[in-house]
Amino acid sequence: MKTTRNIRIDISYDGTDFQGWQIQSKGRTVQGEIEKALKALHRKETPLIGSGRTDSGVHATCQVANFHSDLASIPPQKFREAVNSHLPKDIRIMKSFQVDDEFHARYDARLRIYKYYLLHSDAGHAHLRNYCYLTRGKFDIRQLNRLAAPLVGVHDFTTFAAVKDENESKVRHISSASFYPEGNFIVFRIAGNAFLWRMVRSLTGTILQLAEAGEDGAAMAELLASKDRNSAGPTAPARGLFLHRVLYESETDLY
Repeated sequence: MKTTRNIRIDISYDGTDFQGWQIQSKGRTVQGEIEKALKALHRKETPLIGSGRTDSGVHATCQVANFHSDLASIPPQKFREAVNSHLPKDIRIMKSFQVDDEFHARYDARLRIYKYYLLHSDAGHAHLRNYCYLTRGKFDIRQLNRLAAPLVGVHDFTTFAAVKDENESKVRHISSASFYPEGNFIVFRIAGNAFLWRMVRSLTGTILQLAEAGEDGAAMAELLASKDRNSAGPTAPARGLFLHRVLYESETDLY
């Protein structure tokens, strides 16, 4: 008789006060807080598998994770309330449901979508300081999109990999990369099969630097082809970045 179920949870969190997603020897992490909540429910260690890592200060509107549970008393959809009752207010389980035993939040993910929020501000908006990059310069969205266009496709992103990135292959498939207005914000939305450590932030900072210098798409294409980390621009702050969605087989890439 089957005694365990594989439960998927969709998670939102404010990354401001976390040392990222992954459990570390020191510091508060999102994975660590959720595993504490799962331990309180199961009365034992219950490992959590995330779709990927986010860095210190990075937020998520829909991170995905899964865990195996032998608690027959809790229906799959009720794990949302059960886990939330043990979580701090800067993490919320948005949805919980049962998935196939073989489902793996990381290895089965086919598309990861990030959004980076920019806001032009001369004075600064105190209430938004942890959720966007406040810029003094104004940017032309058409120029930003010309700079982002060369990123789409299969490329070696060594130029935009952090020095300590441990991935052997720096090749990634980017299916879309574009800037658009959202209220008073300019949003950089990028979707790909996977990303290198701090890659989205490095791309964002480089695009903004090139835009300020009046460069166009050819400059970005040249940087990408160089595979030289030292030629990239500054890494944009973590606070403007959100893991927006993680998509799996049959799920649609909605804007």
